[in-house]
Amino acid sequence: MKKDYNAMSIAELNLELKRLKDNFEDLEETVRFNFTYSSAHIGGEQVKKDEESLRELKEEISIIELLLRVS
Repeated sequence: MKKDYNAMSIAELNLELKRLKDNFEDLEETVRFNFTYSSAHIGGEQVKKDEESLRELKEEISIIELLLRVS
């Protein structure tokens, strides 16, 4: 869910950046575990959802990092 980052303070942006990075790391670890150690079948649709979620998180992280650099 994208937020209005322009309306956030520097402190709020830093907190949001940390939250998004934590979410990205958690999802990345889950995906890696499922493909490496789990014998459960992961459907193609779920793989696409996970890839899209990772892409969206990366995009939001990049936006916040850019806003913090120009602040």
